[in-house]
Amino acid sequence: MKNILWIGLLLCLSASSRAQSLTLQQYRQRVLDYNQEIKQSQEAVNAAIYALKSVKTGFFPKVDITGSYSYQIENVTFMSGTDLKHDNYSAEAGLVQNIYAGSAVRKQYEAARLQEAIARLGEEYTVDNILYAADVNYWTVVANRNLYDIADRFVNIVSELFDVVGKRFTEGAISKTDVLMVQSRLKEAEVQLNTSATNYRTSLQTLNIMMGIAADTDTGLADSIQHISALPLRQEVDVALKKRPDYLMAEQDIELARVQTRLMKASYLPNLAVGIKEKWGTTLINIDGDKRFSTIAFANLNIPVFYWGKRRQDVRVSEVQEQMKELERSKLSDQISLELNNAWVNLTESLKKVAIVSSSLDIAHDNLVLNTFSYNEGKLPVIDVLSAQVTWLQAYTNVVSAYYQYKVALAEYERALSGF
Repeated sequence: MKNILWIGLLLCLSASSRAQSLTLQQYRQRVLDYNQEIKQSQEAVNAAIYALKSVKTGFFPKVDITGSYSYQIENVTFMSGTDLKHDNYSAEAGLVQNIYAGSAVRKQYEAARLQEAIARLGEEYTVDNILYAADVNYWTVVANRNLYDIADRFVNIVSELFDVVGKRFTEGAISKTDVLMVQSRLKEAEVQLNTSATNYRTSLQTLNIMMGIAADTDTGLADSIQHISALPLRQEVDVALKKRPDYLMAEQDIELARVQTRLMKASYLPNLAVGIKEKWGTTLINIDGDKRFSTIAFANLNIPVFYWGKRRQDVRVSEVQEQMKELERSKLSDQISLELNNAWVNLTESLKKVAIVSSSLDIAHDNLVLNTFSYNEGKLPVIDVLSAQVTWLQAYTNVVSAYYQYKVALAEYERALSGF
């Protein structure tokens, strides 16, 4: 297009005027390094790892050491002429090994392993959402900066026309009406410039806060909004389902529900534990105050027999949870399919819109140049020039908006694919 280099120069003006410039990739990394939500999800992964290690200890023997001491205040006679000692104390060490508990420990370990996997997927899901938000913030600032540059240029264009009509009015060539019309348009342009400056500053503050620096930092962004890379390849929903952390989490949730059902069944199976205890201390009837060791080997067996159908009802509740998780996954699959297809439509249509509005800008620019020249030659009224200026401004704003919509649509498509 005839004016594409000029358009690019204006759209990139902000990047060259900033003391510090960040590319999109650099900004993404800074956001990832700072973001608290990502750090929270990382801590959730750590907690799941510790929980898994804790459950794993259930496979190993347990050792307990206990002690007791008592003092009998009153004098107690055990037999005629024999008083019991006032002090009674003992220390006991016990070793217990679980032999069989309906595979409950193994199932608890499986559940903890799945919970760790879910936590890691949760971290990935958080990262995808944060990257999407970072992209939107980045391009919002770039777009607002470009809109500010356009508003500033529009003020200059109207100011130039105001100088011309002022001279003509002084010479008596035009009426005061033309001066007032241009002056009114100039004030409108200044108001729009003020609004554009406010939007740019507030969006820049959001961008700075998201990467953890002072809100008023004058951060420059290096990437240009008008750069259009090649469209990514369109992917089918099956590809997205294999990559989307939220869908993979839904699958893990189903497996976790199944493990919890098996764990519920295991709680109603027999369990057997064996152990040995070594005790040192006084005897229960302490006559002579002697201390001695005693060793006890034991086995504990528990067989659940009858609970009025509680096992059956508990298992049914757990199985219902499985069905609910299956339905949630199916619903999420439909949602992801809709997101992916909508994102692709938005991406392709926004790219078409970029071409249309860029062509419109060429026409608006040529019209402005011709109308301004014709007015200077006295062939057109000033109202035609003002109309051409508004058309040019709207066309330029549409260009920035179309480029911005394309960048956001691209970020949405990448998020839908989990392809950042």
